[in-house]
Amino acid sequence: MTTDRDHRIHIKSPVGEVLVSTADLDDSRWINFPDIGLRQYLYWVHPETGATIALLEFQKGAGIPVRHTHASNQFMYCIEGKYEYTTSGLVLEAGDFYMNPKDSPHGPTVAHERSLLIEIYDGPHYYEKPEYHTDETMVDSPQPARED
Repeated sequence: MTTDRDHRIHIKSPVGEVLVSTADLDDSRWINFPDIGLRQYLYWVHPETGATIALLEFQKGAGIPVRHTHASNQFMYCIEGKYEYTTSGLVLEAGDFYMNPKDSPHGPTVAHERSLLIEIYDGPHYYEKPEYHTDETMVDSPQPARED
C-alpha cells in the first residue's frame, strides 16, 4: 500500500526542515565513485557553510583507499552492513554511530559487506580535493584554508 508519506520530498529553505522518503530518491542524483565502489546521495547541502547530509552506499570490498582528514566534524550512522576503519580497527554495524573530529586522520576503510551509512558534516568536507574525488564528485562548497 502506498501512502502520501511514501512519495514526498519536503524542503523548507536551505536551513529549515527537510523530509526525504526513500521512495523519492532520484536515481540520476546519485554521485558515483566507480574506482572505489561507492555511491553517494546528497540529501542536503548548506550553500554557505558546506555542511551536508548524505546517504552512502559501499559495495562489498569497497572503501576509502587512503588515510585522510576532514575540514569539519564527520558523523556517521550505519543503517546496514559492516564498515571498518582499518587503521584503528573500528567497525560500524547496523545501529552504530561514529564521530571523527575535524583534522583527525582516519582511514583507509573497507566494507566487509554492502553497507549503507548516513554521513553528516557540520562544515566543508576537505581542505583540498582528495585523490579519490573528481571535480564531478566534489560537493560544491567552500574549501577553507588549513589552520596550522
